[in-house]
Amino acid sequence: MSCYELFHHSDTEPEEEERIDEIRTKPTQLKRPANMKRIILTIEGLKCGCCGDSGISRALEQIPGVQNHHVNVVLARAEFDLDVRTTTVGMVRRKLTAVTGYTFNQYFQPDGQILEVVVDDSAEMFQNSKSTWVPRVFSGRNSAVPPNSPINLPSPAQKRRNGDNAKVHPTDKRAGLLQSQRTVHIHYNAKLIGARDVLQYYERYTEKEIQLAPPAPHPSLAVGSRQTKSAYLVFLLAAVFTVPVVVFAWGPVNHSNLIYAHLSLAFASVVQVIAIREFFPGAIRTLIHAHIFDMDSLVALSTSVAYIYSVISYTREVKGKPLETGSFFETSTLLVTLILLGRVVSEFARSRAAKSVSFRSLQVDEALLVLESSSPSNLDAELIDARLLQYGDVFKVLPESRIVTDGTVIQGGSEVDESMITGEALPVAKGRDSIVHAGTVNGSGNLIVALKKLPHENSVSKIATLVENTELTKPKAQAIADRVASWFVPSIIFIALLVFTIWIFVDKYHYHRSTSSAAIKAFTYAIATFVVSCPCAIGLAVPMVVLIASGVAARLGIIFRDPQKLETARNVTDIVFDKTGTLTDGVLTVERKAFYEATEKEVRGFVLGLLDGIKHPVSVAAWKWAHDQGWMDHALPVQMTSVQSIPGEGIQGTTMIGNHVVQAGNPTWLGIDDLAIQRTPLEHDHTLLCLTVDGVRKADFFLKSHICTTAKATIKNLHGRGIRVHMITGDHEGAAASVAEDLSIPTYLVKSHLKPAEKQAYVDALQADGKTVMFVGDGTNDAVALKASAIGVHINRGSDVAKSAADIVLINYNLLDVCILLDISRAAYRRIVLNFAWSFVYNSVAVLLAAGAFRVWRIEPKYAGLGELVSVLPVVGVAFSMRWRGYGKKYKGLKGM
Repeated sequence: MSCYELFHHSDTEPEEEERIDEIRTKPTQLKRPANMKRIILTIEGLKCGCCGDSGISRALEQIPGVQNHHVNVVLARAEFDLDVRTTTVGMVRRKLTAVTGYTFNQYFQPDGQILEVVVDDSAEMFQNSKSTWVPRVFSGRNSAVPPNSPINLPSPAQKRRNGDNAKVHPTDKRAGLLQSQRTVHIHYNAKLIGARDVLQYYERYTEKEIQLAPPAPHPSLAVGSRQTKSAYLVFLLAAVFTVPVVVFAWGPVNHSNLIYAHLSLAFASVVQVIAIREFFPGAIRTLIHAHIFDMDSLVALSTSVAYIYSVISYTREVKGKPLETGSFFETSTLLVTLILLGRVVSEFARSRAAKSVSFRSLQVDEALLVLESSSPSNLDAELIDARLLQYGDVFKVLPESRIVTDGTVIQGGSEVDESMITGEALPVAKGRDSIVHAGTVNGSGNLIVALKKLPHENSVSKIATLVENTELTKPKAQAIADRVASWFVPSIIFIALLVFTIWIFVDKYHYHRSTSSAAIKAFTYAIATFVVSCPCAIGLAVPMVVLIASGVAARLGIIFRDPQKLETARNVTDIVFDKTGTLTDGVLTVERKAFYEATEKEVRGFVLGLLDGIKHPVSVAAWKWAHDQGWMDHALPVQMTSVQSIPGEGIQGTTMIGNHVVQAGNPTWLGIDDLAIQRTPLEHDHTLLCLTVDGVRKADFFLKSHICTTAKATIKNLHGRGIRVHMITGDHEGAAASVAEDLSIPTYLVKSHLKPAEKQAYVDALQADGKTVMFVGDGTNDAVALKASAIGVHINRGSDVAKSAADIVLINYNLLDVCILLDISRAAYRRIVLNFAWSFVYNSVAVLLAAGAFRVWRIEPKYAGLGELVSVLPVVGVAFSMRWRGYGKKYKGLKGM
């Protein structure tokens, strides 16, 4: 049984017309061998986003069994495929920690519903809770285990295999417990038992009240928050000791009084200890294991040289033989403190970027539960934690508040802002039987809503999961940035040494100064050159923009599952649309039918038995016809076995009684001569479904759907961009020609009667001709074409197979989103180019100023630490500017054009 089947309530299956489907696994998971596991690690202690990526990537490359690794420094997260026959997650984590110095924790995406509670004595609860449905219990290493309780402790071997954060799956269909100190995680099947029932059950077996644990933030957000706080505290500590040193150096004090020199030495030494702790371990590890110099190496080298020179200067001053430059302590302390300030800003920017794309914040924490005892005219409600909601509940939504979870309105009326799902700013009227979604904002009215989805499976959770499951593949621009960054530090070291050499010669032979004086002067220029340069702007130029752009797109209902496509989409030359369910609304209706050697009642029985649960629009239309009309003559579904879908052809099954082969599909597949089917001219543009039993023709169904309301406006916009629009379909030529004519698609760009392999061949032929092809489809028969195209776009009302093959998922059935995603792709590319240009300009100018290339202006060593701050802030600003643009505004009112 899959996790989906285990934790999903049968009453909450998504209906055909819902925009948001169930979230499945990523395409990489579908083809992954059994011995390969996809591992997600969160990274703590990542102090320099521009350097961490390459260091972690190099470390992963050296670990046997690790494949397809991707690192996202903005989200502080790493993903890779692990061959569990070669090594374990625990060993990988320990190796990465030893090489990089960072802390790596494995992240498990929760399966189904989990209730986290805090208890004073969990052992007492486990020992006393004796019931037929209480599952096996897994305890942590420090747990007190009752001798006769049904508890199975993980063996030492299991702990080694799984690491400290072992993931424990429930062994019973109803619930499972995982104990960690005083927090207990109760895994349960919500369709069999509710959260409040679970809580009440265990409360009977402990003397003290069981409380819900505080909601835990998402690991990526939690890591970002902790690292920002840690960076701020370290900076604050350094600043406390730096300020007095700066005052002593620049303030109106008697500099001949050695007490100030003694205090400066003491305070600067504390700051240097902080620098050693912050910069040296990473620099040494990177040098030993990766054999490269990173930004930590630059900072460690420059701050150490500045501090050592300051100590020498202090010693000469105490002996009464001061150097001509005087004290240097303010330079070393300011250098460290300003670099730490830059890291605070960088961490804050990374944390804010991660939060900006998180949909978890839209989930409401509390719900107004309507009490069963209240009367319909006077509904009493109780405020409860949203995690305690269960199936069958009815909740109240107050005016101007967010809706806690998905449901159906049973009483009241209001207007709801659904922009977080649809991107549409105009509120949507809601009344009885209207569907409402979690995270959307209610207007001025009260709504009484029957719960349809629990918080872990509602709209907010699904969209958040899609965004979080985005594959961490790198765009080509990021690969270029990584190569530049890998050469950056060695280049700066070479330039600094060159600056040092040049200034010695200039001062000695041009200005005729002594060798020692020339060396001291050259030393100040070299230090400034070391520190003022910053690869962080290069390292963050791409991931910051990609993250923000992905978040902006997600809030408009566009999920980039592969970030590479965010870069590729702007180059699209041809867009191939599937017809049924994409350009047409997919809601087919039976407009005419014909029966041969069978009664209408018999045909209904075959259709109800064969097409039940089949999601293809043609099958849905025929089944709906049979179901809606069947009650009149009490038609019962014929029981079928071995039902299978043949993509692009039809459905086939065998009756349980008589073993008759029943087939429903296109006439070509069934061997029926299409021309022999009598049609009127009005039926030329209909979709045809034929039904046969043991090869004998029993019925024909003529179906028709309407063109999507946004299709005309979308295609007109694409033509205006110079993009060629194609339409392909498995339908017959007449139906395809009718739709193409209405949408102004040239006849030579329309292909009909195509099977899935032929759709793929059509896409391959275009790409072989040098075209960049985007394929837009929704059905299972589109999956191979979606995978073959440069960019596969899935309309999120179709099959999960198609979704798994797609690079981009459109949450809303709105074809104008194709235009929006092209706009976002171009905007993101422009910002990436702008960030690269800024990085080049900043580092070129800053290095020249620090090196003393301009006689009038120069950056002194004590101010060089501002380099990271000055270089990173514009990059962050450029990326965040995407959030302030209304990418969907210009498409308002274009429906039906």
